[in-house]
Amino acid sequence: MNPAVHDLRIPGFPQVPEGFLGRTQHGISDLERSCGLVLILHCFDSDALASKVFMLPAILPLFPLPQVVLFPQTFLPVRIFEPRYQEMTVEVLNSHHHLILTLMRETPDPGSLGETAPIFETGCLAEVVRAEPLTSGRWNLLLQGKETVRILEELPGKPFRQCRYDAIPFNASMLWPGPHRRHLMESLHAYAAAEGIEVQLKELLDLPLEDAGRLNTLAMALDFEPTERQFLLESEDLPTLADRMLQLLDFALGGRSIRGL
Repeated sequence: MNPAVHDLRIPGFPQVPEGFLGRTQHGISDLERSCGLVLILHCFDSDALASKVFMLPAILPLFPLPQVVLFPQTFLPVRIFEPRYQEMTVEVLNSHHHLILTLMRETPDPGSLGETAPIFETGCLAEVVRAEPLTSGRWNLLLQGKETVRILEELPGKPFRQCRYDAIPFNASMLWPGPHRRHLMESLHAYAAAEGIEVQLKELLDLPLEDAGRLNTLAMALDFEPTERQFLLESEDLPTLADRMLQLLDFALGGRSIRGL
C-alpha cells in the first residue's frame, strides 16, 4: 500500500485547493551549516514585499514515493496513513514543517512498505502548508515544493527514513531565447490539442507565474512519466528545463516517451 494518494480528477492536472496557486514563491537558496542547522532563504514575488528565513535541521525526514515527483513552487496533496509516516507527520508539524520528497527508482513489491527501496538522489524540499487530521492518526497534507536538493546520505534512528541533504542551485536568470520559447509554446498547444486539454492549458498559462514557476507547474500538471518528471527536476537552469520539456513534448507528440531515465 502506498504511503500517499495523489488525487487527479482532471487527466494530467493535479487538483489544488483554490487560492494556493495565487501567490508564487521564488526560492533563492543560500545554505550555511552551523550546529547542525541549515539556513534556507526564500524570497517572495514583488507583491509580497517580504522574505522568509527558515532554520532547518541538517537532517530531515525523507518521504520516498512511487510514481510521484514534486517540483519547487508547486503543490501536492498527500494522504498519510502508514504508522511510521503518521509519526513522521506529527514530528514535522511539531517542529519545522519541512521534509524531503523523492521518487523511488522502482515500485516496491506488493506487501512491502518500501523501507529500503532505492531512490533518486535528487529530490525536493517541501513545506507542509496545510494539515488536516483524520481518524485513526491519518492525515491529509498539502505540500509546497521549495528547493531542489541532493540527498547526501540516509541515517538510521527513526521509524521513518531520514537524510542529510544539500541544496542544488537553480539558475532562473539565464536568458531563454525567443525562438526556443516559441517552439515550446507551439509544442505545448499541439500537445494540449492532442490530449483534449486546451482549456486547462490556457488556464494554467494565464496564471501570474514567472518562467521557472510556470515550467515547474507544467511539469507537475502534464501527463509525463515519473522518470520523465525526474529528468525535468534535475535541470540546473531555466534553458535546460525548457529544452528538456520540449524534448518530452516532441516525444509525446510523436507517440513515444522517454523510459528508464
